[in-house]
Amino acid sequence: MEMDEEIEPQKQKKEKKIRKQKKTRETEFGWSDVWNPIKKVLLVFLKVIWKIIKFILKYLLFPFWYTGVLFVKGFKFLRHRSKGMLTDEDRDFLSQIPALFLMFGLSVFLFYLLFYFDVIGQVEEITDPSFWQGVWSVIVDIAYGIYWLLQIIFVTFLVDMIGRPLSDYFKDHQWQGTLVLIAVIIVGTGLIILTYNMIKKGKLIIWFRKVKAKIKDTIKKTSQSIKAFVLKYIYGQKYIDTRSKNFFWTNFLLLTLVTIGLGIFAIFIIIQQSIVLENWDENAILRYAAILGTIIFAGIGVFSTWFFTLVNGVSSSPSTEQAEQ
Repeated sequence: MEMDEEIEPQKQKKEKKIRKQKKTRETEFGWSDVWNPIKKVLLVFLKVIWKIIKFILKYLLFPFWYTGVLFVKGFKFLRHRSKGMLTDEDRDFLSQIPALFLMFGLSVFLFYLLFYFDVIGQVEEITDPSFWQGVWSVIVDIAYGIYWLLQIIFVTFLVDMIGRPLSDYFKDHQWQGTLVLIAVIIVGTGLIILTYNMIKKGKLIIWFRKVKAKIKDTIKKTSQSIKAFVLKYIYGQKYIDTRSKNFFWTNFLLLTLVTIGLGIFAIFIIIQQSIVLENWDENAILRYAAILGTIIFAGIGVFSTWFFTLVNGVSSSPSTEQAEQ
């Protein structure tokens, strides 16, 4: 009992000391109190910047983004050889190879298109004060465009095309015109009430979500159908079911080498024709870029994929291949 009485004051003294230290820490002002809020603001700012860049790359420059994503998948596919059969991930990548070369060919064309309209040069002028004057003038032009559009809708269309003809009609047909006006007011009011209630109860949002989900589901089903078609008819279902990853690894490596060779040849042709011989102007280069993009998709993405698979498949067999491995 006496021991407890001696320990109790010591315990209270210790707790009092801890509370004092804690209070001192709370009242002290350190660098962490300044840095932590700044760090949070910086992280939010960087996230916003990244989302803007990602939006531009993923949606406005979709071919470049999708090409990059598929090339990364192709690099991962080539990194590891395997004597085993194709995994679901391997099959998914192989089914997207025509899409890879389609997007790559489109990216080549868009790349030349950016040079054709001198977009790169305009971006470089972002530090020039005249650039911001140009931006302000574009904003002003957009504002005038919106004003012009509203004028077309509310003045030219509603007043000149609807209001005045109805006014002329009312002069000669008062009773009929009155009935038409009442009908328009009743129906318009009903539509306003319907829209308000749908927004208030969230029905409009639910409807938009259903439409979005349906569109997404349609895109997914279409994508799956295209992938199944590629595996069945471009590669051949028998090769997909019987050959190892090494078989398709070799074919994709050949496609990559052919693409690199075509790229070197295309650069040589453009330099020779446009710089050395001066036969091509910007329009000729743009036409060549469009033809080159088509060749990349149709010639390499589709025909070469089918041809290399067929030649390699006919000249080898699953049993022979496994024996060699």
